[in-house]
Amino acid sequence: MSAAVLIAEDEPMIGLILSQKMTREGHAVVRVATVAGLAGALAACDVALVDVTLDSDGIEAMRGLGTAGARPRAGWFAMVEARDATEGARAVEAGAAGVILKPFKPTAVAAQVTTLLEAVAR
Repeated sequence: MSAAVLIAEDEPMIGLILSQKMTREGHAVVRVATVAGLAGALAACDVALVDVTLDSDGIEAMRGLGTAGARPRAGWFAMVEARDATEGARAVEAGAAGVILKPFKPTAVAAQVTTLLEAVAR
């Protein structure tokens, strides 16, 4: 199932790795590195992968954008450093479909995206 995937990540190598994997999975990918970029691209995507430290607080950015009606069609995942588990709970409370722990395996991230897309398609 092909989808529009938004990657909101300010670390270039992480963004590149995710972009390459999502492209190989057949998805159209847009990469942004700021909350402003996230806000501009969010409505046109199916799934967003959002770094929780984006512009200091990607979770609050997603909460605010969601309240304003800007959200991905299927949902979003919070990308969290494994050492900071409390951010994952905060992200889910803010509406994240799930949490991706860094460091991650690109194959596992692709599987999470696929699972979300399939659940929404049902």
